[in-house]
Amino acid sequence: MADPGPETASGNPAPARPLIRAGDILILLLAAGLVGATFGAFWGPRGQGEMALVSVNRQPAFELMLDQDKTVDIQGRIGTSTIMVDGGRVRFLDSPCPGRYCVHSGWLQQSGEVAACLPNGIVVEVIGGEREYDAINL
Repeated sequence: MADPGPETASGNPAPARPLIRAGDILILLLAAGLVGATFGAFWGPRGQGEMALVSVNRQPAFELMLDQDKTVDIQGRIGTSTIMVDGGRVRFLDSPCPGRYCVHSGWLQQSGEVAACLPNGIVVEVIGGEREYDAINL
């Protein structure tokens, strides 16, 4: 025979308690608010970069000011990569690598953004301004 559940002192079955109570809802709302605030603080808008640091074979080679439009050819391990600065942004314009992921990464302008041509050993990182956190920093 199945157990009828807990009984009160008078022998009647006790009323069922709700699975979620007001305190549970309050805790869930506070946790959701904390997650939202953390997301906004760590993954919100980044600061505008001031310059691009170009590294060749893991060694810093030179810096490009983002307020000075120019195109630069850089010799890497497998050939010449072309980097373009225009309107406060920087990008790989051309590169000899097979997949050309560096070229397809597009324009970089926010502090902390990076594009790399790994086969050619060239990395471009936007620096200066206010650098924000991303998922890798945490």
